[in-house]
Amino acid sequence: MSSSKEGLSAELKSITVEEQQLRVTANVPRSYQAVLAGAVDGSSWTATLTQGPLSCPVTFQRSSDLERKTLPIAPVAQTRPIWSWITVGEMIFRHYGVLGPKDTPGFSTQCNIVRALFKGSESFQCSTQCVLCESMRAGTVHDVAGMLTDFPRRLAASGRQTPRIFAAATPALEAREVMREIDQGNPIVVGLSSGAPDAPSEGLERFFPPMHAALVVGYLKTAKATWYLVFDPFPFSDPVTNPYMQQAAAPVFGLRQGASVPVGYWIRESALKSGMKWTESFLLRSEPVPPPPGSLIQ
Repeated sequence: MSSSKEGLSAELKSITVEEQQLRVTANVPRSYQAVLAGAVDGSSWTATLTQGPLSCPVTFQRSSDLERKTLPIAPVAQTRPIWSWITVGEMIFRHYGVLGPKDTPGFSTQCNIVRALFKGSESFQCSTQCVLCESMRAGTVHDVAGMLTDFPRRLAASGRQTPRIFAAATPALEAREVMREIDQGNPIVVGLSSGAPDAPSEGLERFFPPMHAALVVGYLKTAKATWYLVFDPFPFSDPVTNPYMQQAAAPVFGLRQGASVPVGYWIRESALKSGMKWTESFLLRSEPVPPPPGSLIQ
């Protein structure tokens, strides 16, 4: 954060969003940590600036050249080391209504996705005992697209009313394409190589498919830069080695198991592409739930 006045600058530490409340903390050299917190109402942010024992009210007005949109998607953490693609699928299925409130977030739902995908295959033992599924990585774009499209169909085949999902693989997108998808209510799956638990060595990632999956659920565009809100399911526990923090991303905090941890990151478009090695994407579409057999269509 900075000001046109000389000497008024601070290193951004974190951003927390809770419904209509926005809280920003920053480290100020040779002084107390600064905190801005308050309610967001349209283009206005009425906050209280607190720095040590001092505080004062402030009002911010959104710049006219700023565009921002986030989708109502809740972040979910992966429960197995290489289940990022399964966990991204869970977030997508909840967003489009394939999964509902009765489907418990976390391991049980991720396990059910694995069971549905691999039942009847050579990996049937894995589908019956999900603790054996740690080796079930998404090796190709067909694996990810198959998971996103097949799981809703398998639920429908079991008699559950569920919308259909369509997924199309594409290279990394330009900002205008990302904004178009988010504006239409569709998150974007991004395939990353940097930060994966077993990412290839620097320079070799171009010879391999992406090793990790995350979900872009929002954007913030200004005259100078475009930022994306990324929900990454991997629980990076060490801020020193966290690849998003290494790319100067601003973490979004949430509660997991009673602790405040990063659940998402605002990251510049250039950093997501070059630093996090975003090379592949999946565009998503949802088809409404078909009416039950014998119903009267009006």
